[in-house]
Amino acid sequence: MKISKERLEELRQICKKDFNTDLNDQELHDVAFSLTGYYGTLAKMASEDIENFLRLEKEPDGWAINAEWGTCSFCGLYMSMKESWFDKFGYKCKFCQRALKEGVIPNSVCRNKGRRFSFDDLKDMFGIHQNTARSLVRKSDLKARVILNDAGKAHFTVFLREDNYQFLKIDKDVPPSESEEYDQQVAKWAEDYKQRVAEQNQSKKNNC
Repeated sequence: MKISKERLEELRQICKKDFNTDLNDQELHDVAFSLTGYYGTLAKMASEDIENFLRLEKEPDGWAINAEWGTCSFCGLYMSMKESWFDKFGYKCKFCQRALKEGVIPNSVCRNKGRRFSFDDLKDMFGIHQNTARSLVRKSDLKARVILNDAGKAHFTVFLREDNYQFLKIDKDVPPSESEEYDQQVAKWAEDYKQRVAEQNQSKKNNC
């Protein structure tokens, strides 16, 4: 992609003003092409998210994805994603999807990590180590939601904010997450896209 001299000079001034950096011509071109590639990647990702949103309007329950490996958006584990699932609550391994479907975990915590804690979160945020957390669960001071694997053993343990806010002495709820706000933005982009398509189709009809 060719970048105009005007845009390059504009970028040079931004780098100088915001980062106090004087770039030579080669450095300026390198930065420009890096940014172009970065935003191109973001645009591609946004396009894929819009496509998924539009597909979800036709398939609101989502669809199966059989991938060899991937990262579950809920448990965060990199694992075999055979029989995984994608819906408006994210891309989930089959264990987390089953837990969601069976009501072990509520929909409301899927796109907002502030509404749930893992063992690592309890340690990092509250100084509660895993063994202590397990002891507190046994004493019913902490409430855990356990996601099981196919063998009936624990795949992932999660602590919901709404279950434990009193013991942890924190607010019951949190503001919308960046993921939730992004979902709203994708919905707006999708509506804009549908409107443009409708206008184009209407224009074609008028010209016939």
